[in-house]
Amino acid sequence: MSLYDNLLPRSQSRSSSEDGVPHGIYHDMADGLPPCGSTFYPQRLCRIDQNIGRSSTVTRAAGGNPHRQLDGAHRKRSYRIGLNLFNKKPERGIRYLIEHGFGESDAQSVARFLITRKGLSKQMIGEYLGNLQNEFNMQVLEYFAAEIDLSGMPVDVALRKFQSYFRMPGEAQKIERLMEAFGQRYCFCNQLEIGRFRNPDTVFILAFAIIMLNTDLHSPNVKSDRKMKLEDFIKNLRGIDNGYNIDREYLVGIYERVKVHEFEPATDHVTTVLKLEREIIGKRPILSLPHRRIVCYCRLHEIPDLSKKEKPGLHQREVFLFNDLLVVTKLLPRKKNTSYSFRHAFPLSGMDVTLFESPYYPFGIQLLTKPDDKLLIAFNARNEHDRTRFCEDLREAMQETNEMEGIRIADELQKHHYHRTSDYLIADPMGSPVLGSPAGSRKNSETDYVVHNGDVVVPSKRAGGNFGAVKRTLSNSMLDLSAGEAATATVLRRRGSQGSLDSGMQSTGAASRESSPLLAISRNQKRAQEAMRLNLPAKAALLSNADATEV
Repeated sequence: MSLYDNLLPRSQSRSSSEDGVPHGIYHDMADGLPPCGSTFYPQRLCRIDQNIGRSSTVTRAAGGNPHRQLDGAHRKRSYRIGLNLFNKKPERGIRYLIEHGFGESDAQSVARFLITRKGLSKQMIGEYLGNLQNEFNMQVLEYFAAEIDLSGMPVDVALRKFQSYFRMPGEAQKIERLMEAFGQRYCFCNQLEIGRFRNPDTVFILAFAIIMLNTDLHSPNVKSDRKMKLEDFIKNLRGIDNGYNIDREYLVGIYERVKVHEFEPATDHVTTVLKLEREIIGKRPILSLPHRRIVCYCRLHEIPDLSKKEKPGLHQREVFLFNDLLVVTKLLPRKKNTSYSFRHAFPLSGMDVTLFESPYYPFGIQLLTKPDDKLLIAFNARNEHDRTRFCEDLREAMQETNEMEGIRIADELQKHHYHRTSDYLIADPMGSPVLGSPAGSRKNSETDYVVHNGDVVVPSKRAGGNFGAVKRTLSNSMLDLSAGEAATATVLRRRGSQGSLDSGMQSTGAASRESSPLLAISRNQKRAQEAMRLNLPAKAALLSNADATEV
């Protein structure tokens, strides 16, 4: 029987209520899944330790200042959103969780969070720990390794335990950095064990070779006749211990253990989704994504025509609700394994749900699109209990999806704002963009503009006396006056233009064109560019005082 058949409570699916109405099938995936799935249900928000993941309604920011009180449902949703963000962009997710009081901002607390918390994609944990561009991530990796006890184990057994907390990234540089951290931790935990080696760095080389061996032996892309043999493995490790060979029996034991048992990370929510994905037949979307998890399963009946009565059980559907997607399937019973035929998939973003009752369908559910209220699909539940629970979870998942979309839009607008104002960004230890001085900019002391990467940049004074660079996009037809911080940015004023309110008079067309600051700026820009092309002094490109634009 398939995984999800085993999860269905038989007593519920086959019994009847007191009034004779058969019970429907609604199943919380948290009730019957392995431990990796149980933590994703909204009611399961557990305390990790004294620093991370408090389950009370009062949250504290990274600096210790209390936030406003949040109701339980809102806080749980915020936590799930933080997990979703981490499973898409790990640095962004960590920052969100810290900002909402689910952890502290120091590297040790983040490392403990990654090790102990359910709901994080093992793949994304590996990507986060292997990020070589962020110094904070490297600090987290050191504390991460320090949290794992590797005492009294052979190198391959210790490496198997170490690697079970994340999925190994694909880049060789990231793997190398992770193996360095493992080697240091292994030597610290096994002072006596490393006595068999003449150089502690041998552990790092051996660990890297074991990862390559595991990939070679268990990769489906490597043909059986080309897989690494024992003698090849031993030959590749000759002389790695300061010119000496490692004990042959020790290497034989490593090879045999790796050959029998593949290195695999611990199960997570993606593992559960992948098992379901393999059972769905048909042209379906990719389900096993790092941020996607199963919320619940419900057996409903699809309604092709609301005005017509259908035979009971004619259009029975197995509906799987994910945190961002609704998948409708049809059960295909088989003797050995149960599979599902794919029917529909509806993103939860922009979806609405309404309930209805009719003589034919007393427990009706309609899924609509916003804002045009176009009908996507209609269902009839078997009883009120199934309809109520399914719609509650569906509405909560839609709310979570909408908030995720709002965060995505806010991040895009923030990036656009920084791009428009050309405030140069420096990543802080948590990966958060902060304002900084432009690296590589050079200011012309004889002029009032800055050249950065070939662009003419007009300086603007900010609050507090600091100077930043506000980039102006100039053209013959348009001048972008948006400077990001309007209160403190430099304001360009037009004067003497035809029909303008500040001119006080209606000038002629010729005079207006002659005194137009747009043309003056355009001429100034062209002359500056021509001077730069000819390697002339920047002062030669300036306009005369009569033609200069007032800024």
